[in-house]
Amino acid sequence: MSDIKRMLSGTKELHVLRTGDTQYVVTDNLLRNLVSRDILPVTKTFDEHFAAKLTQIDALFSETAFLFLLAQKADERIDGKYSTVFIGLLQNALNTFGSSVILLRSGLPGQSMVLLRQVVEICSTIIHIAGDPKAKAIDDFIAGNYNSTTSIGQAKKAVPIIGLFWGFLSNSFVHINHAHSMIQPIRPYKQDNAEVEAIIKCLRMTVWICYLTAEIAFPMLREHNRYWQRRVIDGRHAVEYAPSPEEREWAAAFLNLEEVGPDDLEGFDGQFRSNRLVEAADGSGRQAG
Repeated sequence: MSDIKRMLSGTKELHVLRTGDTQYVVTDNLLRNLVSRDILPVTKTFDEHFAAKLTQIDALFSETAFLFLLAQKADERIDGKYSTVFIGLLQNALNTFGSSVILLRSGLPGQSMVLLRQVVEICSTIIHIAGDPKAKAIDDFIAGNYNSTTSIGQAKKAVPIIGLFWGFLSNSFVHINHAHSMIQPIRPYKQDNAEVEAIIKCLRMTVWICYLTAEIAFPMLREHNRYWQRRVIDGRHAVEYAPSPEEREWAAAFLNLEEVGPDDLEGFDGQFRSNRLVEAADGSGRQAG
């Protein structure tokens, strides 16, 4: 037995299992092999076939992360209660999105999609809190009485595709169904993998939602936003979904979904009001509680 242990590097214990006349010896390093050895050929093939498809996704992810960094340096322009919550939520959304990409690259596409649903829910929470005119959502959130799933209905008023996308991710990947009973081995990727191509489309949608959310959470960080423009509507300060024609065209091409076109990206009335927008002395506006 000691000779066998020496042959199996990294093994501390051997477990002997017997079934009838058959005896099996199981090592205690299967999990470590999975995370440190078995996924290496998988990640290599992913990088070979699909890494280039992450370029545009990375660019929008990086721009979202830039807004996150700016928000950390702009505390004087953002009410502290909202700032702390939004900065923390946005960081978790970005980290969870990155984790989803890591899982996909490691040969775990289904698990990757589960995390994307969480990203969408985090973004919906930010959108709901930002747009709540009575500021009840932020207080409930801080008090621990907030139900994040209720944010979906409110968030889709600002970004309608959120409701459909969240429902798709929930029903297909989070809620247990027949697909979860199928064996899904971790194996190297082939070039024409339709499942990976579909998930990359979902990555595009999710990172786009992350970016829209960052603009909604911190609309005062830059002079010109890509999507949400500062407006005075009916005497109240608000942000309005008003991308340029060029931006609409870019978004439609970026999302690359037949059922979503440039005119399907805005809210029901194109407006998203926030009780946190007030006029500053210089007329530029600032965020406050």
